[in-house]
Amino acid sequence: MGTTVQVKVTDAGSFTSAPAVRTPSLDDDTGRGLWMVDMLADAWGFEHGENGASVWFWLTGREDKR
Repeated sequence: MGTTVQVKVTDAGSFTSAPAVRTPSLDDDTGRGLWMVDMLADAWGFEHGENGASVWFWLTGREDKR
């Protein structure tokens, strides 16, 4: 197993519900961020904190087999 990194992105806005993954069309200008997180991350989630709403995710790299 490789190294795992946790990434957390916080927005100071006042969101009241969890974000939803959607599949953007080729013509959409937005909506790819959470879709990419869902495709690439080992796990992800959403939480509210004193600084706003956050999405966190874990990425695990492959072990170097050289």
